[in-house]
Amino acid sequence: MMNANENHGAIQQHAIRNTLEHLSGEIQILLQNESHYENRIRDLSTNLGVFQTAYSAMEDRLRRQAEEKNELLHELNALKGLEKRVICLLDGDGMIFTQELMSQGQEGGLAAARKLTERVRQFISTSEGFEQYQLWVYLFYNKRGLLETFGRVGLTTVRAKFDDFMMGFNQAAERFIMVDVGGSKEAADAKLKVHLEDNIRLPHTYKIFFGGCHDNGYVHNLRSVVTSSLGHKLILMPGYSDVAIDIRALQLPELRIPELFITTKLVAPSYNVIATGPPPGLPTTPKLTAAQPVCPPTTPPGISYFPGEGQGAATRRGSIPSYKSALQAPLTMSTRFNCPTMEPSEGSSESSEASEIPLRLPRLTPPSPPKQRRINHQLPLSKHVPPPCTLFYLAQCRHGPSCKYSHEYILESEHYQELGENAKKTPCKITNEGGDCPFGDECVYGHSCPNGTTCYYLKLGKCKFVAAGMHRQPNN
Repeated sequence: MMNANENHGAIQQHAIRNTLEHLSGEIQILLQNESHYENRIRDLSTNLGVFQTAYSAMEDRLRRQAEEKNELLHELNALKGLEKRVICLLDGDGMIFTQELMSQGQEGGLAAARKLTERVRQFISTSEGFEQYQLWVYLFYNKRGLLETFGRVGLTTVRAKFDDFMMGFNQAAERFIMVDVGGSKEAADAKLKVHLEDNIRLPHTYKIFFGGCHDNGYVHNLRSVVTSSLGHKLILMPGYSDVAIDIRALQLPELRIPELFITTKLVAPSYNVIATGPPPGLPTTPKLTAAQPVCPPTTPPGISYFPGEGQGAATRRGSIPSYKSALQAPLTMSTRFNCPTMEPSEGSSESSEASEIPLRLPRLTPPSPPKQRRINHQLPLSKHVPPPCTLFYLAQCRHGPSCKYSHEYILESEHYQELGENAKKTPCKITNEGGDCPFGDECVYGHSCPNGTTCYYLKLGKCKFVAAGMHRQPNN
């Protein structure tokens, strides 16, 4: 029994000894590999630091890229808006800026451009809810025709300031273009039609504001746009209050800017206007005093009665020819008032014509002369032979080819100004005889002596300005 127990104990001791020896061997192996594991741990720690640094750098890079992406998306949205073009096509022969703006010259041109931009922006923002776009403005006009019209209706200040106004309008923005297309027939119409056709079909054209609503000649082009399902891009911009019938029938949306463009056509007063009173917008002529009456108008020489009407018919009309008869009269007619001829003026080439009332009749001769003369800049206008006709360039000459002054000079704005200044040195016949001129301050001739109270000829009793009050102050 004891031997069995002893054997069992010996076996256990042997097992324990083997286990201890194995553990001792493992420990020895661990102790032998300690330096290797320490080196491995150091390598892994180093690698971990490298990876942590790289990870941080990548995080920073991703954050910057996200910020750049947001900025690019913002710029892209802005660029998408700039791709849209809003275009204004204006017929300058019917879209005429107000007298108030044009008389300011360059400042008026800048103000007109600002006002046009603001009204277009308001319209698009209100109706479309969209504000990112490029605005292009094309205005085509006949400069010579406009200047002659201004002269016929007495807008001498506007004519003198027109070049400065155009400069201011063109300088207002890079895409604002105001161009003189010359006097050829329908030149402005042709350019507007081409620009309409070229731009309306482009995908980046957002809207076109069309300013030619006074002329039915554009209706074919506008109707073609509507038929092509592009009418949603088209907005009418009427200048005059009345829109051409066929264009109005298209029922397109409109933007009116009455504070920017005149709303009625510029029409020169007729003979009957002078005899019976001015139309709305011109000064009213009060009754003259009995002491200084103005010679009443009589039937002008060269104007014949209507066929079938005799002298009795003319008498029933008050001896005043109708406007129709004036237009049907020969080109060489002379519509003078039977009043004494004024003394010729030394400072004006048109002094002998100052005895005529400067009527603004529509031209009875073509505006373009058969031949043209150049101005000699070394000589004043009054020294040219023959001198330029003041009434032809500033108002309305009724003598046509028989006029002793020239209608053939090519004048610039400074020449119109010189003509105007010279004409003001000659007294207006109506005012000089104590009456009230129907043209007021817009009259071609002077209503007061330019020298005022310091006039040398007044002291000698030889000044041509003889009516009361014509020497109160110098004419500015």
